[in-house]
Amino acid sequence: ARGAARGGGARACDCGGPRVAGVASMAAPLRIFVLELFVMLGIAVSLYTIHIESQLGRIPGYQPACDLGSWSSCSKVFTSPWAHILRHWGLVEQGSMFDLSLPQLAIPYFLLLMLYPVARRQSRHAPAAFLAVGVASIAFNVYLACILKFVLKEFCVICASTYLVNGVCFTCLVLDNLALYRQASLKKA
Repeated sequence: ARGAARGGGARACDCGGPRVAGVASMAAPLRIFVLELFVMLGIAVSLYTIHIESQLGRIPGYQPACDLGSWSSCSKVFTSPWAHILRHWGLVEQGSMFDLSLPQLAIPYFLLLMLYPVARRQSRHAPAAFLAVGVASIAFNVYLACILKFVLKEFCVICASTYLVNGVCFTCLVLDNLALYRQASLKKA
């Protein structure tokens, strides 16, 4: 019906991209563009956090811009035992190659998400696998937020920004999985 109204005569495609002569174009849905934008933002926030961590370790008394006062101190959070979570959990030794900080662990995660548009075209199982990774990352963010609030009793604007970025990425994955499920259901009907 929608396709006929546009003059294409074909059934409308729920792919989020513009239509060309009754056929969906190769443009990615908006949710994929938003995902990629927030993935790049997540990488940028992670790189900034790594910079702050290195400055805190090198310059005594360094006061990062994200320390906004007594109510928000990212430097206290970034120098806490939870900043190197694998070491804190006892999985690696201090100073080992795998003694990575949280932003160093976040960058591979965001790089993986950057591959999502390609993976979703290559494998019908990829969206579900990425969604599972997204669920795990949200659960990990909830864990970290609880540590921040109830153990460290701090607010960290960088941490909150990372939670927001991850939440948007997860929402895009959920929306894409739902859209792909609807498309598959329509094809079967």
